[in-house]
Amino acid sequence: MVELVGALTAAQRDGSEPLDAREIAVLPASWRVRRIFDERIRALLAPTRLLLTVAAADDTGDVALLVAAGERVGAAAGDLGPAEAAGLVRVSGRRLVFRHPLARAAAYQGAVLAERTAAHRALAEAASAADDMGRRAWHLAAATVGYDDEVAAELERSAELFRSRGGRAAVAAAYRRAARLTEDQEARSLRLAAAAAAAAEAGQVELAGMLADEAGPVSSPPAVARLASVRAALEHEQGRAESARLLLVEATCEVTAHRPAMGASLLFESTAMAWEAPDPIAAARHTRAQVTGLDFGEHPVHRGAAGVLDMLAGDLVDGAAAVREFADHVVRTRHERSLTDQVRLHGWDVLLGEYRTVHDEAVALERECRVEGAVGVLPRVLLRLARLRLFLGRHRDAYTTAVEGLEIACDTGQRHLATMFSGVLAVLAALDGKEPGATEGPDGTNGPEGGDLLGRGSAGQPGQDLCPDVVPSPFWLTRAHGLLDLGLGRYDRALQHFAALTGGPHRHLMVSVHSLPDQVEAAMRTERAAEAGPAAESFARWTGATGTAWARAVELRCRALLTADAATAEEFYERALAAHEGDGRPFEEARTRLLYGEWLRRAKRRADAREALTVALKSFERMPAAAWANRARAELRAVGVAPAGSVAGVALVDRLTVQELRVVRLAATGLSNRDIGARLFLSPRTVGYHLSNAYPKLGVTSRAALGALDLG
Repeated sequence: MVELVGALTAAQRDGSEPLDAREIAVLPASWRVRRIFDERIRALLAPTRLLLTVAAADDTGDVALLVAAGERVGAAAGDLGPAEAAGLVRVSGRRLVFRHPLARAAAYQGAVLAERTAAHRALAEAASAADDMGRRAWHLAAATVGYDDEVAAELERSAELFRSRGGRAAVAAAYRRAARLTEDQEARSLRLAAAAAAAAEAGQVELAGMLADEAGPVSSPPAVARLASVRAALEHEQGRAESARLLLVEATCEVTAHRPAMGASLLFESTAMAWEAPDPIAAARHTRAQVTGLDFGEHPVHRGAAGVLDMLAGDLVDGAAAVREFADHVVRTRHERSLTDQVRLHGWDVLLGEYRTVHDEAVALERECRVEGAVGVLPRVLLRLARLRLFLGRHRDAYTTAVEGLEIACDTGQRHLATMFSGVLAVLAALDGKEPGATEGPDGTNGPEGGDLLGRGSAGQPGQDLCPDVVPSPFWLTRAHGLLDLGLGRYDRALQHFAALTGGPHRHLMVSVHSLPDQVEAAMRTERAAEAGPAAESFARWTGATGTAWARAVELRCRALLTADAATAEEFYERALAAHEGDGRPFEEARTRLLYGEWLRRAKRRADAREALTVALKSFERMPAAAWANRARAELRAVGVAPAGSVAGVALVDRLTVQELRVVRLAATGLSNRDIGARLFLSPRTVGYHLSNAYPKLGVTSRAALGALDLG
């Protein structure tokens, strides 16, 4: 509006001269403003117009760079003066800024092709002199008409430079432009595949699909491998894990004879898809059968994939040994791999129950994803962290992590991951005594008042606002229902859920393993106690193969439940509690104490029962796990103790919304608002808003006081 009014004469502004409708009304406002800028630019001398074209072709506003480039097209620094006087640009210090985006558009689009090309070539030369190879490559590409393999190769090198600087979207754009400049179809397809992979990492799922389709059929092993990986990832995000697995197995068979390392990598990806297939056992066996006879050499990634397939197919002992060896190899060589490969290969020792180790490594990966701007990769790491924090009894942290991951997965179109996050949230709700899909966070307080998990004020399944049809993954939803029924004492219903998870071919290995002790407990509370023994033996086999301390403790708890002899049962309980010490599984330890306390009460040892039950109650409240806390309170009342409604009280973190908690935790480490925003993908202003809301809830007035608070 300012520009439109400025274009009027004084008489037109005071109303004494009528407006010419033909001049003003026939175009939309943006085009009318653009025409004003066009007219101002046409009134300038040629050197100033050329310098404006150079400035419009540049995205830095660096005056020194613009002047250096301008000299190469016959313009001098003094030629900026008329452009400033015309109200097109302003120079502040070392930066030039266009007064309006349409002024930039007019300066660039109003120039003829030869002038734009000359501007980009001049900027490329100036960038080269400034040793800015990435910018040089971009401008050379912009100045190129038709194919140019040399410029394409330079742009490809710049793409890897952008990757090291954390710009995944820029990597995709660079590879895409490099492909446009490439005449050879195979090389062009390989670059399009690289662009598609980078787009997926940046969270641009639709663009990744378009680029993969554009790449078309390929024959070289690198192109086959890369395109198969991208297409499988896209299939997986549509919930078609089995289709993705078959695609990867086919590519493995095609590539391995020529490139064994690439074949091993594809095999590992297909193994991950088998893990999530409708029938994981059949998928694992089919994958093994298809690759039998292929020569992968002694590649450690192949051995890792073989170990995971063995465990999926039921060969726990040999599989566990191979997975442990592979996990150690991945940690030792992590700095030799791209971030995407690290995320793909990391964390498989979770199959061995090594949750604390995997968690600490995943925290480092999360930090790298945020620094590198790998928005498309980050949700996969957050899902790993959410599950690990759930396993480690850090329920509040699991909740905030899962909500953030769900938001990002929905925003980036990764719907399959969204169902996984929703599954974690369903389990957390169940542990807190709520139906899966409940709209509150742990303890009913760690979410915005009157809102859903994402703070949008609507009830229903978490994430519905972003993903209208998102539902928890079936394995995790079934486990959530089982845990809720077990916590509420509905043992027959719980047993049905756990039996579905642990029996038959359609089962998820880790969800099944975790459900076996629950099945034992539920079965021993019903008339189907005969089912407890086989479940306990299955868990014992997994424990024997993995050798994990917490699993040994839970195995001993199961044996205590199965034992009729009082002395033997007590010995198993005591040994289980000793094994729990320092095992990093507070929820399982509290459950062992609860069951032991119940056993002691039935044995008329009220004082011993009170001690075990009080410790269990406090632990359940800290997590929180309201369903189990209520069970502990009921048992305490049965031994003559009247526990308060909450021993632990309301923690500081429970006063905050999910986003406020994320922000204050980072602020407490000393990060600035800008740094916090970069990590959480928020503006600095939004960070400040959350901090200002959090301070009064925490009873502080500045970020300096946050470091002294217990923020979980």
